[in-house]
Amino acid sequence: MSEVFDIHKRKLRIKENFKKTPVTQLNGQYVGLAWYLGEYKLHRHNIDEFVMVIEGLLSIEVEGKVHELGPGCCITIRAGEKHKSTAGTRTLVAIFEPQNVKIEWLE
Repeated sequence: MSEVFDIHKRKLRIKENFKKTPVTQLNGQYVGLAWYLGEYKLHRHNIDEFVMVIEGLLSIEVEGKVHELGPGCCITIRAGEKHKSTAGTRTLVAIFEPQNVKIEWLE
């Protein structure tokens, strides 16, 4: 059955920064929303991750290269790539990744 999601209503329910809040599942993929503010530690995943900025500005460093993302901008981070993110203002992101993702913290 089809589902409709209002991201602007869902974002109001998210109280903690960096906490992925599930929206739905799609073909084994987890689709979630998260608020980012400050720095998220250097890490890597065992599988690919896709991040889309909905509101705000996000700086993502992947393997030493910095990418600046604004609303509507997306990035695919490949499995094994070291990355971390920084948001100077509260930034809403949508995250798409497999449900069985494993994170290795590097800091």
